Amino acid sequence: MPELARVTAKYVPINHRDINLAVVIKKYQQREAIITQIYYFENSVNAISEGSNCDCTANIKNFPDNQTLIKRMMIKCADVANPCRPLELCIEWAGRISEEYFAQTDEEKRQGLPVVMPVFDRNTCSIPKSQISFIDYFITDMFDAWDAFAHLPVLMQHLANNYKHWKTLDELKCKSLRLPSENNN
Repeated sequence: MPELARVTAKYVPINHRDINLAVVIKKYQQREAIITQIYYFENSVNAISEGSNCDCTANIKNFPDNQTLIKRMMIKCADVANPCRPLELCIEWAGRISEEYFAQTDEEKRQGLPVVMPVFDRNTCSIPKSQISFIDYFITDMFDAWDAFAHLPVLMQHLANNYKHWKTLDELKCKSLRLPSENNN
């Protein structure tokens, strides 16, 4: 955990370094930093609520350190919340984000630079697989913790529906945002 604490302490503060974790730290460090934040967030909620008869949500807000942690979690969740939007918005933004990453990969190849995200080669990328991986590695644990704190059943239902959409496409070996028959509508 010392390595995790060092990575977290270095990359968790809300500032310019926190805006795009993909550029700042390696993928495993991103995941570890997010898991550490969730761990500390859950422990803060549990520590405050243990032995207390009052509402945890109201009680947790009274501590400045917890207020900062809540704000950090809220910003992180808001930044990556696309899988928790209604399906049509989720699909639209998954396409926009994928296109941005495809353009980055194209430009890196054009300039002979190392490709930062080789999975986002527009000729081979499976958008459903990328969305499933993103949800599995980053979103589910983070939003489970956030839901335990903020009670967000609608967002969690959207997450479940969207995950099912991407899994269905993946099982059908579809690499695009929708089935070909849906694209013609």
